[in-house]
Amino acid sequence: MIVDGKKLADDIKTTLRLALLAQGKNLRLDVILVGDNLVSQKYVKRKKKVGEEIGIEVIVHELMREITQIELEEEIENLNNNERVNGIIVQLPLPPQIDQEKILNLVSPDKDIDALSREAKVLSPTVGAIREILEKNKVSLAGKRVVVVGNGKLVGRPVSVWLTQEGVSVEVIDIDTKNPEEALLQADIIVSGVGKPGLITSDKIKEGVVLIDAGTAESGGQLKGDADPACAEKCSLFTPVPGGVGSLTVVMLFKNLLELSQ
Repeated sequence: MIVDGKKLADDIKTTLRLALLAQGKNLRLDVILVGDNLVSQKYVKRKKKVGEEIGIEVIVHELMREITQIELEEEIENLNNNERVNGIIVQLPLPPQIDQEKILNLVSPDKDIDALSREAKVLSPTVGAIREILEKNKVSLAGKRVVVVGNGKLVGRPVSVWLTQEGVSVEVIDIDTKNPEEALLQADIIVSGVGKPGLITSDKIKEGVVLIDAGTAESGGQLKGDADPACAEKCSLFTPVPGGVGSLTVVMLFKNLLELSQ
């Protein structure tokens, strides 16, 4: 079965919109965008659009690429202390002169809807999207052999931490793993977030596996995932790129915003 992430996202947007109306809340999300990275601008534009669809004000702070560490820290602190601001996103990547970890950890946990600070109070949007997909499709984690491909900050690491907290035995594959093919072939559930098109092909997975592709990269002007689309034929559940996890991730940001505001 191929997951329709867009439909799931639309359903959640409707639920959030109705919840906001019922509670009479006027929430505000502030996004810090440093520099003129075209991909970052595209992501921020999408977040603003989804916010409008749900009924949440999204304010974008466009800052010069040459901004100093101290100046950016002041911007974060101003938003932390602004009672009208319910959520803060620091759009990545940041320019090289900025200490990214320090900036992310400066965001108040009460406003960190991206869950990138050490004291985050909500699930990362990617983890939330994956959990939503598994729950909606009644995929149980109990007793399953789960393999996470990649150990990055946005996908691999938070996913493996979440699964471990859920009591699941997780095997993480990264560049140093010996015989990764063996682990993939034995996996009941695979979550991949490397960003390398064609990394996982149908000959590397077993029949009936659940394959959650959370890796994205541009190839030939198109957005592609880690898994070859042909893998879908062998999977009991498959998330395409685009149209799978990515469709849900932005919506989960706003779900986190509503959760933190309560």
